[in-house]
Amino acid sequence: MDSFSKVLSVFAFCIVFISNNASSQQSLKLSGLIIDRDTEMSIPYTNVGIKNKFVGTVSDSSGFFSIELSSLADSDTIEVSRIGYEKLKIPVQNMVLSDSEPQIISIKQNLIDMSEFVVSADYVEGKKSFGSLVLRSRFGFAFNPIKSNARANLGRELAIEIDPKGKMMKLNEVNFVLQSNQIGHIICRVNIYGEDVKLEGRPGEKILEKMYEVKERGNGAYSVMFESENLIISEKFWVSLEFVDFRGDNDLGIITLPVKFPLGKYLSRESSLGEWNSVMGKPSIKVDVEMLDF
Repeated sequence: MDSFSKVLSVFAFCIVFISNNASSQQSLKLSGLIIDRDTEMSIPYTNVGIKNKFVGTVSDSSGFFSIELSSLADSDTIEVSRIGYEKLKIPVQNMVLSDSEPQIISIKQNLIDMSEFVVSADYVEGKKSFGSLVLRSRFGFAFNPIKSNARANLGRELAIEIDPKGKMMKLNEVNFVLQSNQIGHIICRVNIYGEDVKLEGRPGEKILEKMYEVKERGNGAYSVMFESENLIISEKFWVSLEFVDFRGDNDLGIITLPVKFPLGKYLSRESSLGEWNSVMGKPSIKVDVEMLDF
C-alpha cells in the first residue's frame, strides 16, 4: 500500500470512529403523560428526573413531559414524584423512548398524615420572620439563565432553612422577590420540606406545596399565603421556590431572584429532583410565622 492509500485509510478510520462515538453520545428523548392510577386523570406539575443528577423536568398543566436523556443513563432510574402520591422509580432501560408516542405513567395516591404537623391552637405568643427581602442585588439565582431555554430549566429550585429550635410555630406567609422576569407569565411552586432522615442539613419529604402565578414582566415582590393551611411545625424545615411552568412563546427570557452576598447560605438544585448544593448568599425570601405558646 502506497503512502497516499495509507493516509486515506487512516482518514476513513477517523471518520468512522468519530461518527460512532458521536452516535453513542446522542441524547434520547423520553415523552410521557402522568396520570392518577385510580381516576386516570392527568397530574400537572409532577417532578420527573434522574435522582441526584442534572437531568429532570416538570410535567406541564396537562400532565405531559419531555426529557432529554444521555445514552449513558441506560442503567439509571427515573423517579416520578408528586406530593400526595407514592414515589415511582422506573429503570431507564424499561422506558419507551419515542418522540411520537408518549408513555403513560400512572402513580398511586398516598394520603399524607398531617397530624404530625397540624394541631389546634389558639394561644399566640407573637409574630416572627425568617429571612429578608431585597428588591435588587448584583448577585442572584437564575431560574432561567441568559440565553437558556426555559423548558429545559423547569424544576430549578432554591431553598432556605427554618429552625424552630423545638418551639411550635405556625406558617403564615412566604414572600419572595423576582429581580428580573423577561418571560412574563410564569408559574412557581412554594414547597415546604421536612428534614431528610438520612442526610442532615438537606430537605427530605415534602410536607406541603402551593402554586403561584406571576403574570407580568419586570420585577416585584410577591406573597403566598399559608395561614388557612394551619401548618404548625416544631422541627427544622425548608421553604423553597421552584420554577415549574410558563406561558407563551418567549422561552429565552431571564428569570432571577436577588441574593445578598456573601452573608448567609442557601440550597439550590439545577434540575427537577437534582442534587441539593450549598451556596453562599442570602436569597430574597422571607417567611412569616406565629410563635405558639402552650
